[in-house]
Amino acid sequence: MSHYDLFERPGWKARSVLVVAPYVEKTFFQRLVKDLAPGMLTVVIDDGCRPEDVKMIRALRSKGQQVQVALGGASGLVHAKVFHIEWETPGGKSAHSFVYGSGNATRQAFDGGINSELLCRAWLTATHHKPILKWLRAVRRAVTDVADGHAKVQEIPNITLADGIIVRLPTIVVKDATSKADNFDLWLQRGRLAATFRPDPSFLRVHIDLHADLPPGTLEQIVLNVGFETQRTRRLSIPYLQTAGAIDGGTEGSGHWRSRYFALTQLSDWCSAACHAERKHLFRKAGHVGRARTLTLLAGLKDPSRRNRVRARYLGRVEGLWGALGTEAKIYLSSNGSHVDLKHYGRQFEKRVDYDLKRAADDEFRTQFIDGVEIIDVPRFRVDTRAWNAFAESFTRQLHMENIKRRSVSLIYQRTNAALSKRVENPFDDPRRTVKLLRKHWNDLIEDKDGKLITVGAYIDRYHDIVGDD
Repeated sequence: MSHYDLFERPGWKARSVLVVAPYVEKTFFQRLVKDLAPGMLTVVIDDGCRPEDVKMIRALRSKGQQVQVALGGASGLVHAKVFHIEWETPGGKSAHSFVYGSGNATRQAFDGGINSELLCRAWLTATHHKPILKWLRAVRRAVTDVADGHAKVQEIPNITLADGIIVRLPTIVVKDATSKADNFDLWLQRGRLAATFRPDPSFLRVHIDLHADLPPGTLEQIVLNVGFETQRTRRLSIPYLQTAGAIDGGTEGSGHWRSRYFALTQLSDWCSAACHAERKHLFRKAGHVGRARTLTLLAGLKDPSRRNRVRARYLGRVEGLWGALGTEAKIYLSSNGSHVDLKHYGRQFEKRVDYDLKRAADDEFRTQFIDGVEIIDVPRFRVDTRAWNAFAESFTRQLHMENIKRRSVSLIYQRTNAALSKRVENPFDDPRRTVKLLRKHWNDLIEDKDGKLITVGAYIDRYHDIVGDD
């Protein structure tokens, strides 16, 4: 069930649309702007969002339409999902739609058939819903007025929406979308995590389901000798591309980017958003040239003649397996009487190749497969104080370990040490104390190498600039 109809009012003109949400997504906003064509789109996103999210919203601006975006701050997460449309009726009067519930401003929430959401729409009137309209206008005004600072919209605890229905609107601190992370925790929240990308083991392999379990021993060795892989199950697999091991992950790439630009945390290796933006081209494992070549070989199978050659080679291996199994072949493989059923296995090959080509056409999958690394956002769980403090301490624990080393290559450690050592002694003696120090001194002013005043946080955030590009 699609939910975009909650925003519709046929024959009416959308003067303005306000969206408040912790998570945003491009397809949703493209649909919203296309359907409603509002004169003004105002968006408030949780301040832990990615810079790309802000850029995506601003790119929606078009002729005759204004777009403004700001960040929303709270001690935890700005978790409210609020959608307000101010309409102009055919008679020239004002009207208001108020949509709220569990759905984020994403395709997953509103396209239907993906997330299970609870949503509510209400028609607001100036006579009966002044407090709600006052809060909504205060949010809009805060977004318009804020400039490299903060504007606070106060909560309204109990508003009667209708008989028996009470709405509570939260306090939101609205910040300029271009502002830097103004505290240590927000800096951590906006960072990125790196993990080894492990594609589906079935990628680039055709599987053969056996009709009976393959017993260990001689028959299993026969199967391995022919070139098929087995884990003593009813399923065999074989790579259909000759990649010479190019899809293996390998070790770190040159420059040891993890140890230089990342800090190990309890979730994964962490780097700042600024570091990721400027150094992400370095974040790939060895063997990426071979993996890129593998995808080029796969794309070549769009050509019928190439695919037929690869298909013939694969079916030749299937025939070889049939022959190697001898009189017991029919027990395990599909046959058309006296011979292996090549049409059946040929169809399996075609289905597998088509599926892999579709996956390889996805830009995100291609990047992760070639780089051998998956870079993801830090999950937004600051509202869980205990879990978040444990995460922050795991970050500073790594700084503690780097401090013990005779010579650390960690640029995060080097920069943090240079910043904190100017304020306190032994900043890394205890991970919990280091967290407190970073929170306390994040906005203190220090001199950079050129003698200019800069905050501790801004100084640390530029750690990736200590060395030139690799």
